[in-house]
Amino acid sequence: MTIAWIMRKYNVYTFPPGVGRYELIKENPEQTGDAEEDYWNECFTWQDLKMVVPYFRSLGWKVAVEPLAREDAMGKIHIFSFTCGINHDFRILDISGIRIIMARDFGIHRSIKESLNPIGY
Repeated sequence: MTIAWIMRKYNVYTFPPGVGRYELIKENPEQTGDAEEDYWNECFTWQDLKMVVPYFRSLGWKVAVEPLAREDAMGKIHIFSFTCGINHDFRILDISGIRIIMARDFGIHRSIKESLNPIGY
């Protein structure tokens, strides 16, 4: 096990058939007010993935996982955190004790949404 693996978290997206892409956000009940720290705490650990990914695949949904190093979290926020639900279809799920916000933005152009850059708003 390398240190890089320990310091890595993951962004997860799921694709219900015929609906589009949902961003999965791990609930962070203790917001710090530091955008990068909150973003990092809303990403999934390797242990989380072992429960979350099989759940969505059992529903027949595609799942995309993007590895994220700590330094890659600088300047990023999750869309749902920034807009607080405006123009979002969202659901809150509990999967094996992990509370997850499943959010899909339908009010912002996809290229801006996928940049995860709040300057684009």
